[in-house]
Amino acid sequence: MTAKYPDLPYFGNVIIPEKDYRREYIIRYSGIVLIAFIASWFEVDYHYHEGGFFAAFLVAFIRAALIWNGSMLIIQYSVNRYNMFRETLKIMVFQVSTLTFYVFLIELGEILTVESILKITLSQSEKLELFGISLIITFMISSIYAAVSFFIQWKENLLRAQALEKANLEARYDTLRNQVNPHFLFNSLNTLVMLVNDNPVATKYVESMAEIMRYMLQSRDKEVVLVRDELAIAREYVFIQQNRFGDKLQVDFDIAEQFYHYAIPPLALQMLLENAIKHNVVSREHPLQVKVYVSDDRQIVIENSITPKIDKEPSTGVGLENIRNRYLHLTGKDITVKIENDRFIVMLPLFEKSI
Repeated sequence: MTAKYPDLPYFGNVIIPEKDYRREYIIRYSGIVLIAFIASWFEVDYHYHEGGFFAAFLVAFIRAALIWNGSMLIIQYSVNRYNMFRETLKIMVFQVSTLTFYVFLIELGEILTVESILKITLSQSEKLELFGISLIITFMISSIYAAVSFFIQWKENLLRAQALEKANLEARYDTLRNQVNPHFLFNSLNTLVMLVNDNPVATKYVESMAEIMRYMLQSRDKEVVLVRDELAIAREYVFIQQNRFGDKLQVDFDIAEQFYHYAIPPLALQMLLENAIKHNVVSREHPLQVKVYVSDDRQIVIENSITPKIDKEPSTGVGLENIRNRYLHLTGKDITVKIENDRFIVMLPLFEKSI
């Protein structure tokens, strides 16, 4: 049995066995109780026992719980925000500065509690000692979580790279197995163009098919292509589909030339357009509306209206997963997939890469 727990120390979207979560939870709070007991027993210099052992233990428990859980969440947030392998310095600076400030706030709260509720006055050296001990405990706990997070991310990146390489090998094998001789194919298409040259629409249709096939062959060994080239092929694909559906398929491309030099995995746009057509009704009563544009945070957005088919085609989810894996491999960033205001939205981060 697996479960998703947003408060785990590794990643917010990690799926782990429930028994592992329970074990971590037990270890965490056993450690908190142990630290609190030791602190309340040995911190006699702070005269906590004047307020009673229970009061001293309660203060120590709250402090340890805040430090442990807070450190865990800070580490988790930083690992999700920064790429551990590409932004090592950033993540270290963020963790050290944030954890130090967090401990300062906790100790400030503890000092106020001890002095106002337990009626114990602490000297300046005692306050500094409290801060120092808490800081040491915090960095010990956070270093464990950071090390575990590093190992998990390293392992997932390794598995992802292996899976992507396997998928690429399988794709190349399928291409070789199913591929018709390109020269024969294009010669045949050129002949077909000559046969239908008195029909401009048919000529354009065949030319669009030839462009898409040529693009697929040229980009099959490439990890990325320019947005300019990807957009051109997406337009050819839409032209072919609009010959099939007419004005029942409405696609609006709105990507300025300033974004043409960015990189994108090949055929990502076509795959998402194909998914929209595959999973939705395209009819006069329910035309399929698709918009392709760049958001303010420099992501290509593909959004389409949702009118699910009654007889749905089986979905393997391979298309989206393929794009997601390619983005994680190339940039360490994930794509965004969501449903909002009855529209299905996929957001692809733009990135720059030498091509």
